[in-house]
Amino acid sequence: MLSVNRANFCPRNSYQDFPQQIGYNATISAPHMHALALELLKDHLREGSKALDIGSGSGYLTKRPSDWHDHIKELVDLSISNINKHHSDLLMDGRLTMVTGDGRSGYKADAP
Repeated sequence: MLSVNRANFCPRNSYQDFPQQIGYNATISAPHMHALALELLKDHLREGSKALDIGSGSGYLTKRPSDWHDHIKELVDLSISNINKHHSDLLMDGRLTMVTGDGRSGYKADAP
């Protein structure tokens, strides 16, 4: 988690341990929740792995692999904007794909 500065994705109270509004009735999760999620995924996500994150919100967890998904176009745009500020290589080299759609349907374009 230290490799990604949370302030680039959540400019106010970035490291306060509570969810924060990012617009469009969405929040960025509290830092401890991101830490828990990454801890649970660490043994499963490797270079070249694929993952589907539904409700990617601010784009903060994008240093982890693969396809991030949200159903609100403005949140996808926010994620892309935040990622482009400091980690544009993830989008440019195809390691990260941003999709607008209903996550309950999965992502058939890249499904197993």
